[in-house]
Amino acid sequence: MKFVKNSYKEVVDFVFFNYSHVQNSKIIFESFAEAGANCEFVTEQNIHEWQPDVKKQYSCVVVYLHEPDHLAKINDLLDNHERFKKSFLIQHDDTDNPNVQSWTNRKPDLVMQRELWEGSRNPKGVPVEPFHFPVPSVYDDSFEQVNDVMFYGCMTNDKRRPFIEKVQELANGSLKNLKWDVRIDNYDEIQEKKKETDGGATQEYREAINKCKVALHYFGNSRDSIRIWEAASTKAALVMPEMRTKSVSDDYMPFKDYTIMSDDLSDLDHKILYTLDNWENIGRK
Repeated sequence: MKFVKNSYKEVVDFVFFNYSHVQNSKIIFESFAEAGANCEFVTEQNIHEWQPDVKKQYSCVVVYLHEPDHLAKINDLLDNHERFKKSFLIQHDDTDNPNVQSWTNRKPDLVMQRELWEGSRNPKGVPVEPFHFPVPSVYDDSFEQVNDVMFYGCMTNDKRRPFIEKVQELANGSLKNLKWDVRIDNYDEIQEKKKETDGGATQEYREAINKCKVALHYFGNSRDSIRIWEAASTKAALVMPEMRTKSVSDDYMPFKDYTIMSDDLSDLDHKILYTLDNWENIGRK
């Protein structure tokens, strides 16, 4: 038997092509390094200068950068560089697209898709698995639940407009006896504020979510949402339409500790009152 000596001196477990400003993917990718894996990180800021080290073998390539100029460089590496030809290729899709996209010339060995659900299209039939937003807890036990109902949000999608109008109608009408905390923010202003917390929840939001008994949520650009997991980390009881992403199905990480309201908002008032009567049991599971 003949043994061939490897020409490389170091194995890199993962090389991540990631956006420097996306907190969600940073949390996931950096957790591999924290667990002891040998990792390299390439972002939109250095992708055009970065070159693989010929003394290293790259075992797994994870692609989230997907702008055309990013993919031109990544595809060139995957197709032509000796140290990438045998790498396991993972496409990490943290976009709001529910369908499996095609970013690389090479067919991925695995696609991780946040918005994966039963209706997702997968035209190339690649192996695909779901995941949900990784969100640090915002729980703070220094606050008491003094507000009945809370909703903070932005008009990121017109699908959310009827919900916001319904919340305002209830807060000023049939449920005006409840103590409400409702804020509709400008998206750009909130993103500017989040720079102070490295993309995490603002201090105003942390305080509001910890001071409410019932937190409302309605989907905008995607079914999964950072706000879902922030609310779930506190004692607030969550009211929202049913999540349909596979990541929270029984086969993956079941999440059922919330009150389901109809997508058409027809039962929102009843679901708020029901949840308010049972918020300690629902919110503290």
